[in-house]
Amino acid sequence: MFFRRRKRDPVPADPGEPAEARTKPGSVADGKILLLNGDWTADIWRRQPIRVPATLDVESFLDQRPMPSIWPEDEEFNAYLGEDDEAMRRMWVMVLLRHPERDVVLQCLRSPYLESVVWHTVTVADLLVDSPVAAEAAEAVWRMDDTGVHEVLNAVLSRGLVPSGHSRAQAERAIRLLRSACPHDRRGFFEQEIADEAEQTALRLVELVAADQRAYGGLSEQDQEHWLDLDYVDRLVRDGSPPDGLVHRVEIRAIGHRLNRQGGLPLMQSVAERAGSLSERRMAQRRLNAHWDGIGEWLA
Repeated sequence: MFFRRRKRDPVPADPGEPAEARTKPGSVADGKILLLNGDWTADIWRRQPIRVPATLDVESFLDQRPMPSIWPEDEEFNAYLGEDDEAMRRMWVMVLLRHPERDVVLQCLRSPYLESVVWHTVTVADLLVDSPVAAEAAEAVWRMDDTGVHEVLNAVLSRGLVPSGHSRAQAERAIRLLRSACPHDRRGFFEQEIADEAEQTALRLVELVAADQRAYGGLSEQDQEHWLDLDYVDRLVRDGSPPDGLVHRVEIRAIGHRLNRQGGLPLMQSVAERAGSLSERRMAQRRLNAHWDGIGEWLA
């Protein structure tokens, strides 16, 4: 995944009725119940099972006011979320997209509550690359706005700070499905999004190298030491939550790791050379030499 929901200090529980109502299972407890589990649950809060109805009408379920809690017995979770119905509904869409029943997943993909937010776009991308509902997921992507489509492509093509782990074959199949489902009036946007990824990556690196150079002078002494510590920077790449002052440095390293996975040293050299040609006095290429030290066969 490309994100991790970080736990914060819990806010005081709301003494009002809506907060109390949220701790009750409501329709989640009606009928046969399934337990969903997996590492993905930690992207919402922490890794723990989620109780869901075996069958349900998704539209009616998501129309509830207030939404039932995903974890009715988790006081810390419910105190943290308070009366935020919108956030709870978004979480439930993410959960139901993982439902084992195909019909439930299809209802979610067609739901007006499916949004262009990271939780939803990453989960839909997972369905798009490897699931029995991949074609329906492609259609759902095109009901999103341009930001949503962009985020789905970031996940499919592993263009984020944290790699999604999808193989090249999976990504190519997903792109074929998206192209097939693409509305005529958005075809230009789509082709531009996926056109010559190496060129887009080179352009992005030129921006990042320049931004990192500007930011370096404002770093604290400790952050300057962290900037030089490539092991530390790579840990931030894996964690996906770099501090503001190191965000450019981390993304540059993340891109280097992605290029190394995709094509090794030859691809890294090709992209770095192109970045050099796009920057003044080939500055980007010279700086990438140090930024990528130790990635694969790349040595400064």
